[in-house]
Amino acid sequence: MNVKGRLSPLRASLLASCACAAVSAGPEQALAQAVAPASSQEAVAIDEIMVTAQKRAENVQDVPLAITAARGEALEALNITQPQQLSLIDPSVRFKQSLSSSASGLTIRGVGTSSFSAGIEQSISTVVDGVVLADPASLATLADVERVEILRGPQGMLFGKNASAGLVHFITNRPRLGEDSGQLHLQFGERGEQILRAIGNVAVGDDAALRIVATHNARDGLIRNVAKDNAQTDPQDVSTLTLKFLWRPRDDLNIYLAADRTENQAFCCASTWRKVTPGYAPAVINARYGIVAGPKNLDVAANGPFDGKSTAQGAQAQIDYELGDLTLTSISAYRSVKRSGFYDGDLTTVSYVDVNGGAGKTDWWSQELRLTSPIGERFDYVAGLYLYRSKASSLIRQRGQLSWITPLTNGAVVPIVPGAPLGTVFETTTYNDINSKSMAAFGQVGLHITQKLDLIAGARLTRDELSLDYHRAQTPGAVFIPGSVAVTLHQDVDNTNVSWRVGPRYNFSDDIMAYATVSRGYKGPGFSGLSAANTLADQTVQPEIPTSYEAGIKAAFLDRRLIVNANVYSTVVKDFQAQVSDLSSATYSSRITNAGKIKTRGIEANLMARPTADLTLTAGVAYTHARYADFNGVQCYFGQPKIAQGGPCSAPPANPSSIDGFFNAAGLPLAGVPEWVYGATLAYERQVTPGLRGFFQANWNWQSDVNYAANGDPGSVQKAYGLLGGRLGVSAPDKAWSVALYASNLLDKRYAAQITPSPVTALNPGGYVQYFSPDSARRVGVSLDVAF
Repeated sequence: MNVKGRLSPLRASLLASCACAAVSAGPEQALAQAVAPASSQEAVAIDEIMVTAQKRAENVQDVPLAITAARGEALEALNITQPQQLSLIDPSVRFKQSLSSSASGLTIRGVGTSSFSAGIEQSISTVVDGVVLADPASLATLADVERVEILRGPQGMLFGKNASAGLVHFITNRPRLGEDSGQLHLQFGERGEQILRAIGNVAVGDDAALRIVATHNARDGLIRNVAKDNAQTDPQDVSTLTLKFLWRPRDDLNIYLAADRTENQAFCCASTWRKVTPGYAPAVINARYGIVAGPKNLDVAANGPFDGKSTAQGAQAQIDYELGDLTLTSISAYRSVKRSGFYDGDLTTVSYVDVNGGAGKTDWWSQELRLTSPIGERFDYVAGLYLYRSKASSLIRQRGQLSWITPLTNGAVVPIVPGAPLGTVFETTTYNDINSKSMAAFGQVGLHITQKLDLIAGARLTRDELSLDYHRAQTPGAVFIPGSVAVTLHQDVDNTNVSWRVGPRYNFSDDIMAYATVSRGYKGPGFSGLSAANTLADQTVQPEIPTSYEAGIKAAFLDRRLIVNANVYSTVVKDFQAQVSDLSSATYSSRITNAGKIKTRGIEANLMARPTADLTLTAGVAYTHARYADFNGVQCYFGQPKIAQGGPCSAPPANPSSIDGFFNAAGLPLAGVPEWVYGATLAYERQVTPGLRGFFQANWNWQSDVNYAANGDPGSVQKAYGLLGGRLGVSAPDKAWSVALYASNLLDKRYAAQITPSPVTALNPGGYVQYFSPDSARRVGVSLDVAF
């Protein structure tokens, strides 16, 4: 890792925190962490996990929801350091890669959002310690996680702000009263991987404690720009610092304060050529630099920048006060994220669009107030109020000379725009300011009809109000990209919605429970903010409304040595918010719209077994049948027949001579959704000597073929693949230290996280670019953990 210049303030703080963690605990702490031997029955039974999926602490096996819960230790064992790796613990969760970090995001059961607009939020809500993240990509790394809860299906009732397809909740470790302790984690692996983490817990008197968490994650990039001395286009360098304070002045009052900052020097979405067409610029430039396009190509030759960076910071305060049997909770939070990301849009040394991308800043604050009754009474409830405000300012920029190489030019660079001299600079920059306010009242009740039968019902009343200020003006010294005009407009949109869930839960015994639910979700309105032809262009996007039916069973057998959970579901999403081609534009621009309707149904099953006290097996499988029921405005793939040829493609109204067309993708599979996904993990740990324990883990995850294109383009298919990982190491009996060898993607399977056609088909007809996940290359390394 190269160190340039002086240390940033955050990096200096990180190093200071590492030193703090190393000295904050005395030698007696190692003895305090020793665990007393358990009975044979306790050693074999699978541990219970308490979750807060219904805003109260409950055993995950008692919650009538499709939920996956995993402790932080499980994430560390699987080397999960980023949210996009959660598919390793839940096969229904996938990560949809896009052209920017803000447009990329998680999908659950096939449903997710991919959009460049700051006016459209994700369908999967990301929550940290009860606070909804307006920018999920701001959570760049995971550290000091107590557990993660993945809730599948609409969750907008209890968790506000756009959880129409699901929710991922990270709960971090709180400061521990009366404890002085420290933890150090060092990890070094292939491709320059470095993970450094320091945690210190300091008792402040008898009723307060401070916890400090500092991390630094870095690794080399996969992609080389051979036109710029093999510079890496996608390295990662992330540093975080978190301060947490817990004060318990009375037995009935808890006050929790936290503040954090993240500095992220990373460009998320570098791409390479998967296929090029002879005679056009990509093929000509690749030949000059010795690049062979293909599924394993990790080289590019480009003259534009590949640069991305972001900073995220925030603070929160949570107060829990017990009013007799009731608990009153207040969560106040403020967060701010600033990011930018630009890349060479044409991936060549020819200047077509050399600068493509955007920058933005989002500030938001939220306030939640809720009242919770105790569990176990005939009637229990959760009720609350929620207020959210945000401002998102962003720009989207394309800049270049619009020159290119085609077969007719015999390798010479020529201007694409008729009459424009070679070297003319074209630029279009769009600015958006979006203000959002959301207010909600929510509640859920549980009626225990008999000792075995419960009825769960709840609803949320939400009021959303948003405004857009849109501006596009000509840049001095540059010419508008053809099709762009100067536009300034202001628009407002608002909506009031009721989302709800209802269903019975039946307890066959203490260990077997079945449930069924019907739920109506909600994702609020927004704005396209991408392309506007004039001041009358409507940029509003209406709410996305899912209706979901689900039935499941959760069961434990053999004295909790075997747990089996399974469910079936069917969901229809009305007015699905999606990015489509703009049929009114003379250029290949995009807009966000309500694309119609999608349907998804499937089966999910998870198993955990502990045959012996030393051996644990987990497995999960998800079958997802996801289809577009109505999705108009999808761009045809190259070579797809027009209507006159017996195909579905109609010529674009603004450009009838285009080689592309548009059609309704009804009946086609959802983009980026594999039909089958399964995973399995085997973990074995036992005493080797009185002073040494050995452990071994192997994990395997497999997915079927996936088509990344909504139009069914056969060139956008990633074939089925599996990933093998594992750990092998030794530790002290009380886990005061451990050393391990680890491997992810041990078979070095090169897979594409996204495949797209060339940005403008006419410039490379039949060509494709691909995006690689950091996990699509093998990493083998060693880790050291020390607890004080």
